[in-house]
Amino acid sequence: MERLPEDTVAAILLRLPSKSVLRAGAACKAWRRITTAPHFLAARAPPPASIIVCTDLDGSPWPHLALDAVPVSSSDSEDGAAGRRRLVRYPNTPLHIKPHCLLLASCEGVLLFATGAGCYLLCNPVTRRWAEMPRLAGEYSKEIDFEYAFYYHRPSGEFRLLCCSLRRRAWFVVSTGAGAAEPRILKANAANDPGLITQFIDSLFMATAVPVALHGNLHWPPRWTTIMVFDMVSETFSQMPGPPSGTPKRVKLFEMGGLLAAADFGEKELVDLWVLEDYAAGLWVRRHRVASPWDHGKGRPRNHSGMQSVAAAGDGKGNVILGNNKGLAVYDVRETAAVRSVVDSVLRRELVSNHVFKGSMVEHACFATPPSADLPFIHSWS
Repeated sequence: MERLPEDTVAAILLRLPSKSVLRAGAACKAWRRITTAPHFLAARAPPPASIIVCTDLDGSPWPHLALDAVPVSSSDSEDGAAGRRRLVRYPNTPLHIKPHCLLLASCEGVLLFATGAGCYLLCNPVTRRWAEMPRLAGEYSKEIDFEYAFYYHRPSGEFRLLCCSLRRRAWFVVSTGAGAAEPRILKANAANDPGLITQFIDSLFMATAVPVALHGNLHWPPRWTTIMVFDMVSETFSQMPGPPSGTPKRVKLFEMGGLLAAADFGEKELVDLWVLEDYAAGLWVRRHRVASPWDHGKGRPRNHSGMQSVAAAGDGKGNVILGNNKGLAVYDVRETAAVRSVVDSVLRRELVSNHVFKGSMVEHACFATPPSADLPFIHSWS
């Protein structure tokens, strides 16, 4: 093997799954250099989109919570067992017991957890790394009313958390960068205040929705007719038109094949799938109409608050996954929206989340320093 050119070794390693690449990187320094090089990671196939499913497991002294990823392009096997993969497992302790771990968000293959008292943890299940965001000290730990978005700021290489303080009537950002001991308050100007900061009723709705990251922006589902947009580089707000739906409060945004898509659950038995074909012009086109993933509308969100339990994702192969916290269904829109069930939690202790996960092998700088506390779930990967 040592006689093979490095580019040949890289070509071989590119064909391996992530778990095997990580093991190969531990074999020697040369393979470690290859598997961590930016051009090697960029050459790997894009990670498949998955929905995170939570499962209660027996354990002592507390039950354990397992997070599994169910890919959109799951196999045709019943319940998607061939495609499902375990991400992490940890004790499911009650809220008043420390440490309690609550999944908040997913971004760039990294999961964000809250453990209370202003403590946030980052986890990359693929590389099996944990990191800790700067703890919020003093008054800031009590001022966070809602965590709105978790995003990756590419110019700085930092993961950032956008929060809201009702008392300050302002947005502020918590980041993983060095010297970020205190949150940074976003300046209130015309770009950062298109009606959001002054209309906190609408901001409460935004806190329950998971934004979609695309083209360097975060997109929240429409409250009325427009979509709120947050530029992750300049950290400013703007607005763009949403799909022409008669029930905008029942629209779920997701990413599908590099395009912003929307699932409109306005009708009881049908779901309209819209795609933003021209991002700059705000041109939405209804491409498909599929059967509701819920039997005769049972479980269908009746209002905007019910949309927080809705899961949706797509891939570039014509598959769309829809569902709620009780189950998931995959639609193949290339074949007249043929549908198959991949998760049915009626007889299981499962809960479908509304978080989309895409695995990543990138070793971000924030994972170089281990967490200060050796939490009980830190090594539970199976």
